[in-house]
Amino acid sequence: MDGAVPLFRMEGISKRYGGVRALEKAELSVTPGSIHAILGENGAGKSTLIKVMAGVVAPDEGRMMLDGTEVSFASPAAANQAGIVCIFQELSLVPELSVADNIVISDPPKRFGMIDRKAQRRIAEEALARAGAGDIHPLALVKD
Repeated sequence: MDGAVPLFRMEGISKRYGGVRALEKAELSVTPGSIHAILGENGAGKSTLIKVMAGVVAPDEGRMMLDGTEVSFASPAAANQAGIVCIFQELSLVPELSVADNIVISDPPKRFGMIDRKAQRRIAEEALARAGAGDIHPLALVKD
């Protein structure tokens, strides 16, 4: 996709944890329709880069551009609202919650400031069907 304008860009992203430099001036450019893999040795900063992108941690330096506008995400919910959603490799489920609760946990549908349970169930049913798991009841507890 030569010449394509990036939809999302990370420029000069640096992050330190105390004396440990996790990222130093990292760059990432994502054009519409492109597929990327982030590869590197243990400790190379892959997870930190994704966490910055997803609003889990703030960079110490650098900027992010989304559709030509500078953005910063104070939380994963803010990144989600901008269309950036991260599913981490070590996905943790909450056994005491329902399947539907776990599916929408990062961004539950709301109506009048309250969780919209009907919409939540519909979202869960659709997600389960897409995953080929339509036989799982969305209200079943994960631990069951």
